Amino acid sequence: METTSKTEKRFPGELSVNFSELLSRIERKGPLALTFSRALIFVLQPFLGALPHRPKKDLERAVGSSVCFSTAGATGLNVLLNMVLYPCVLMGFAAAVAGVEILFSQRINGYILMGLFLAFLEATYRLREGIFQAKPPAEMNFGAAIYGIPLSYAIRPVLKRRAGILRSAHVPVDGFYGRGFIEKLERERRYGNVYMLEDLGPAYFLRLEFPTRVPDIGLPVRSELPDEMPDYDYDLLLKDGHFIVKGKCPEERIRKISSSVGAFPPEFTTVIPLSERIEGFSHRYVNKILEVLLVKEKTKERETTSL
Repeated sequence: METTSKTEKRFPGELSVNFSELLSRIERKGPLALTFSRALIFVLQPFLGALPHRPKKDLERAVGSSVCFSTAGATGLNVLLNMVLYPCVLMGFAAAVAGVEILFSQRINGYILMGLFLAFLEATYRLREGIFQAKPPAEMNFGAAIYGIPLSYAIRPVLKRRAGILRSAHVPVDGFYGRGFIEKLERERRYGNVYMLEDLGPAYFLRLEFPTRVPDIGLPVRSELPDEMPDYDYDLLLKDGHFIVKGKCPEERIRKISSSVGAFPPEFTTVIPLSERIEGFSHRYVNKILEVLLVKEKTKERETTSL
């Protein structure tokens, strides 16, 4: 997929500092920036790689070091771990059912092979975007292991408290996939509800996902429209302690059919309350993802001066 960027847009209150440069200079003051925390997370990478994609990205952002933790690296280590873990679990199950003596017989080989096969199938499914679609790691969605979802619920309170995550991009679990039921994640994107807000200390970090697909509708004109949603136009505004994101679909053909499709507004306005005063912000837009650094008032002078 071609990488698109709209960082050329400028808005009132936006700093002259490049987003990437500012992000690299933001000091991380939370507990996950401490040496012990990073070392612990580094050691636990093979287990944390079992998490769903979004919690892994949140953790990667909170740690702030790809050496200590990265979504792709942790997932790869977890795949290798499961190649050992799943056969061991099945061997334990066999011993519990048939007795310990089965561990010393030829029959145990079947359980080992079954565990390896399950781990292989799971790994293929989790890495399918890279294997079958040849996507680069930066664009892949690294799925969860079998035990990854319950693990994510277990560590969610710790991650929010320790990583400074004020709001995660939670979307209800999809209940239906048949024709007539709109996929919930994409629907929430069209309302501007899929965003994550994190407190980095000197600044807030906002990550908002824009719509990626044109809805599947039962109209003849649908065949004339692209499957991929065109990049939205957007406006950013800092006002009265709130950060406001306005998104708008610029394609007139798609806007005309929006009234015929449920849960498909042609534009949205997302208002994000901020508890601390903001002096300025910097943003970038890449691959339908809007990222914004909102520099707090007490740190703005220090950050811009150092640059």
